[in-house]
Amino acid sequence: MKRYCQAVVLAIALMLLWAGSGLTASQKPASAAELALYAGADRQQILEEGAKKEGTLTFYTSGILTQAIRPLVDEFQKQYPYLKVEIYRADTNVLMSRVTQEFSAGRHVFDAIESTQTSHLVLQKAGIVQPFFSPNLAFIEEGAIKKGPAGGVLAVAFRASGVGLGYNTKLISKEELPKSYQDLLNPKWKGKMPIDGDITAIDWMGVMLDTYGEDFVKKIAAQNFTVHTVSPRGLLDMLISGEYALSPNIFDSHVITVQQQGAPIDWIPLEPVHVNMGQIALAKNAAHPYSALLFIDFELSKKSAEIHRSKGYNPFRTDVPPLAKPYKKYYGVKSLDEVKIRHDMFNKLFLKK
Repeated sequence: MKRYCQAVVLAIALMLLWAGSGLTASQKPASAAELALYAGADRQQILEEGAKKEGTLTFYTSGILTQAIRPLVDEFQKQYPYLKVEIYRADTNVLMSRVTQEFSAGRHVFDAIESTQTSHLVLQKAGIVQPFFSPNLAFIEEGAIKKGPAGGVLAVAFRASGVGLGYNTKLISKEELPKSYQDLLNPKWKGKMPIDGDITAIDWMGVMLDTYGEDFVKKIAAQNFTVHTVSPRGLLDMLISGEYALSPNIFDSHVITVQQQGAPIDWIPLEPVHVNMGQIALAKNAAHPYSALLFIDFELSKKSAEIHRSKGYNPFRTDVPPLAKPYKKYYGVKSLDEVKIRHDMFNKLFLKK
């Protein structure tokens, strides 16, 4: 009931947010920007009629195709069989490089884009995405929504992977594990825990920085973590093989997947848990805005949340239950200046010794 009431309150707030956009329900959208914010009763009809004429859309993503993207796109195309979805998938750095180069050259290729928090800060600062409305916003956690400065929203999260403590159940019991960030300071773990050398570990450090301060982070760094130039999924493989017993730098969604395959792996949260959010946004000057908005609506729908949940991701919909016992969430950085501070600190404390 509490989650439902929160959704109702958010729905009212969103209507006020939409009203602030300057477009009333009696007016028809006359531009792509107005279409993106349109919330009239005939919105669905307008989008479908426009999408049928477009016939296609281009979707850029840094998500895992087999685990997250393909199942959702297949379901979307069942609902809208007249639409063809062109998917371009790349790792975050490659994706951002491509998007910014295209935008600088005046090429408007993608219609909707999905990536994580830092990537969306880059897109927003460069003016590559534009505010939009979706009726599904009423059911999304407030912390997963990035509001536009003048109405609408710039990005919305629809799935999450929590960064926490993964461990090999054959090498260590649950009772022996660290249960908090403070427990990581136990001398018994010094030099025995691996982390990755990229954004996931920096985000993990950022939670501790914001929650406990720089002095605490320095103490953590003194535990001599082994930094590997691999992804969190690569770290998980090290746990599975028995090279390490535990790591605080593991995604719960990855653990759920390998558990289903019989791997001796489990995961516990160290709260607050950094949630790596899959966020969707609408391209500025999208070539296929009607189709893109239909796709965004579907990405934020209850059906989408159930698909992602079945693949090991926690949903942000208030009407879809979490995979396991809820944990306290940390939603990530708020600015690119904050990103730089964290990168510099991580390099200084964890890499340059």
